[in-house]
Amino acid sequence: MTGPDPKDLPDGLNPIPSRGFVDGEWVVEEDQGATRLSIRITEKLHEETTPFQKLAVYDTPFFGKMLALDDLVMFTERDEFVYHEMLVHVPLCGIPEPKSVLIIGGGDAGCIREALKHPSVERVVLCEIDERVTRVCEEYFPWVADAVRDPRVELIFDDGVAFIEKHASTFDLIIVDSTDPIGPAVGLFLRDFYRKAARALKPGGVMAAQTESPHWGAPMVGAIYGELRHAFAHVAPYLGFIPTYPSGTWSWCWASADRAHDAFFDADRAAAIAAGCRYFNPEIHRAAFALPNFARAAADGRNFFARFDERHRTLTEES
Repeated sequence: MTGPDPKDLPDGLNPIPSRGFVDGEWVVEEDQGATRLSIRITEKLHEETTPFQKLAVYDTPFFGKMLALDDLVMFTERDEFVYHEMLVHVPLCGIPEPKSVLIIGGGDAGCIREALKHPSVERVVLCEIDERVTRVCEEYFPWVADAVRDPRVELIFDDGVAFIEKHASTFDLIIVDSTDPIGPAVGLFLRDFYRKAARALKPGGVMAAQTESPHWGAPMVGAIYGELRHAFAHVAPYLGFIPTYPSGTWSWCWASADRAHDAFFDADRAAAIAAGCRYFNPEIHRAAFALPNFARAAADGRNFFARFDERHRTLTEES
């Protein structure tokens, strides 16, 4: 698989690639050649190379089991709930009586698990390109089997872009649970894809997606939101905190053609769901859209850290 030609990408969507590797008893993730997160492992539980990527599961003494793709940390049992709860419950609690959800990517089934907590949801479609992610996660992560076997869930192992092109006006919520915008995944961060997603939503529907770190990757965040605004009239970033993701500060987007993020909030449903959550609650829902100035600037295409980023890129290219 190959992604778009880097020279055709908006500025910001061509970062210095992250890389991961195993060094003895440590899994090391290096972000943009600038920072490293190291997690001690006690055992490699599984490793294989699928038609799409390297897939590995490790056991760690502090974070529990951990999924890595191409040697980059996707999630750990200790903190995955932040990512999945924020990606799912924030948009769903902003939609009255949501019934249909499409998840693009998300083969670990964390988003399925959270979507099924909403009593009105009747259909959850997972469209994951790499079936091995789901099958391996079924073996090692306890929530996956129950999630994927729920009668409301449909598993489709195919290209998500091709899938949404065939399903106009079908879903109340589309969740884009993607990896970083590197290589083939870059296409899921471009306006052409976002326009297709907008057409696959019902009136009043919402798309939610992970949109990277505004602290470590402000140019990338600005580029993503620039692309989103070509497809959706209402675009709002929101934040949460994930210790094993670069910088620990992470962003997601609310995007809709006709529903602002603050037009509706089902506080009663949010409170009921929060009883079974470890991060999300009604107060977090409201507060997540209150952005610090640097994050607001990043989403608007302004980089408070430009002088640091430019120096770092220059030194990296020279080395």
